Amino acid sequence: MAISKVELINKSLTLLGASPITSIEDDTTNARAVNRVYEIALRSILSECKWNFATKRALLGLVTDTMAWTYTNELYVYQRPIDVIRIFGTNDDDAEWREEGDYIISDTAALGVLYVYYLDNPDKYPAQFIEAFADKLASEIAYLILNSATKAQEMYQKYQTVSLPNARSENAQVGKQQYMKDDAWELSKDSNGSLNA
Repeated sequence: MAISKVELINKSLTLLGASPITSIEDDTTNARAVNRVYEIALRSILSECKWNFATKRALLGLVTDTMAWTYTNELYVYQRPIDVIRIFGTNDDDAEWREEGDYIISDTAALGVLYVYYLDNPDKYPAQFIEAFADKLASEIAYLILNSATKAQEMYQKYQTVSLPNARSENAQVGKQQYMKDDAWELSKDSNGSLNA
């Protein structure tokens, strides 16, 4: 389903009963309102889930910067990808790593990450994500356009309880289900399900 940014925005405006725009650069109240919040709202919804359509893998590059000090196992300092929204995993399940500003600091060589990136192309969005993003955008602009906190709250409630869960559900049904690995707590149980002494 091909959809443009303007069509997605107009869906949000329609949900509010507001006039559509022809361009996000229009010199109209509605276009200016959307322009203020669009990128922030998109970054916010992209951070909500490991969206399959906006996920990528990258091997990280080491930086030459020297840290003022380090913890014992901090052997490698990598450049954080510039388009990263949220990191969901690494190529080494046993790697210890953390984000710190523009860096990823780790105990593991040749670290790669799996992450959601900033994808501003509605043509790549699945149907339920479009619905969720339209609702989120409507909740963000409702007060600016209608001066209605009630309508803003109503749209946010719809986003949180209906459209976002539907989008997450659609996302979870793509491909083979991936399961979390057992952690030390799970592995410490004996065959009867009780903890080892």
